[in-house]
Amino acid sequence: MCMTKAELENKVNELRNLKAMKEELENEVKEAEREIISYMTEKGIDTEITDTAKITYKPQSRTTLDKTKLSEILGEDLKPFEKVTSYNVLRIK
Repeated sequence: MCMTKAELENKVNELRNLKAMKEELENEVKEAEREIISYMTEKGIDTEITDTAKITYKPQSRTTLDKTKLSEILGEDLKPFEKVTSYNVLRIK
């Protein structure tokens, strides 16, 4: 697909408009989530079942490694333990 600079400019403007709409929708999603969380906390429940959904609001945990403490034990060379992932990034300013 080969496009002209004018078509490219139109596509960039379209992308900017879509990103603005996405941000608006994300804000609406966050507000709806806040309202649901508020309902759950006000009722003091962690699970609710409706006609169309099972809603849970429970704590969860994640375990990570402390790189500073690990380097204190193993030394500064943590290269053998690093995992590098490469990917392409599109940026438009």
